[in-house]
Amino acid sequence: MDKVVLNWQGGMQYDAHIGEHTIVVDASEEMGGMNLGARPKPLLLVALAGCTGMDIASLARKMRVDFTRIDIETEADKTEEVPSLYTAMRLRYRFEGEGIEPAKPLKMVALSQQRYCGVSDMLRRVAPISIEVYLNGERIDERDVMSMEL
Repeated sequence: MDKVVLNWQGGMQYDAHIGEHTIVVDASEEMGGMNLGARPKPLLLVALAGCTGMDIASLARKMRVDFTRIDIETEADKTEEVPSLYTAMRLRYRFEGEGIEPAKPLKMVALSQQRYCGVSDMLRRVAPISIEVYLNGERIDERDVMSMEL
């Protein structure tokens, strides 16, 4: 069981305790906060990128692929009305490294998205997630990652 405890710090600010770690969440000044921490909704995007990123790191080690850099960018479109909801999300994987066959990062992303990343699976049930994969600055996802045969 996962458990998170939030302790109110005044105004709109909370300290979120996740195991031995603490994240500050707060609202912008326009919304009555002091802008001292992250907003809760973008933390869903952190969870999405973090979940798939850990899959990628583990798969890279297992597949013996030595990336020099992995960046994962996550964006979401949201509604204007209250409550504001994410309507679409995008994941952009940016891999760097010498002598890497494009099929390997594509397979890692496909495995993460199709088998391992529970956050992706949960969020995909409420809004579509599109995926782009880049290797050394070149887009390599010529085919749909979600339809790849594994």
